Amino acid sequence: MNNFSLITVRNSSKRLPGKPFLPIINNFPAIEIVIKRAKKIGFPVILVTSVEKDDDVFEKFEEKYGIKIFRGSLLNKIKRWNDCFKENDIDNALLIDGDDLAYDFDIGRRAIQQLINSKSEMIINSPEIICGLFTYAITREGISKLSSVAPNDSIDTDVITKFIDLAKIETEEIILKDFEKNKEFRLTLDYKEDLEFFQNLYSNLDLEEDNQKIIEFLEKNDEIPKINYYKQKEFLNNQKKFNEEVKI
Repeated sequence: MNNFSLITVRNSSKRLPGKPFLPIINNFPAIEIVIKRAKKIGFPVILVTSVEKDDDVFEKFEEKYGIKIFRGSLLNKIKRWNDCFKENDIDNALLIDGDDLAYDFDIGRRAIQQLINSKSEMIINSPEIICGLFTYAITREGISKLSSVAPNDSIDTDVITKFIDLAKIETEEIILKDFEKNKEFRLTLDYKEDLEFFQNLYSNLDLEEDNQKIIEFLEKNDEIPKINYYKQKEFLNNQKKFNEEVKI
């Protein structure tokens, strides 16, 4: 099967401007950490961005990291994914958020295997998972269904939860190990507090560190998770508000 890792990223964040290129450690930018971690999964990597001029900056990573760049719809990332699936003849893909700087490459591998073994169309997050470890895995059939409820470039699909429900996709929650559950850690980059968190984290650990070691480190150094975890409630409220405003 053609299994891929698709990193979704744009350079137009309003909450944290220029966040893909914010320096984490020794001026190493955020998006390159995500690329390095995605490559460790073992599948071909495609950086999926928009056709807007602001996103021209991502083209340089094609040669630097030996990955592909796909450019599509600005607002409608579901359509962007679907077009990428078609162009690259993808069977299954991990959908990796470009702001998940501690994406778990082990969970990623397991998610694709679970997707194949379960005959589901999409592997989704468990409510117990630590924020930022994983997003989704989806089949060709699943992305086609998802795109059918959001076919136009003008539809904003920044949060896709409501669209998953509307598409009636066959989903299954990711199977987690105990250490991946129910921790007050926030491993994603949306706010300046998240930036400070990752700068502290990666000043102590390797950028490609195994997530079990990351979690063990954060449990022993609990002052670091306190930097940004209080922003999680605001983050979830923003997602809820977006879903409530979705109109098809």
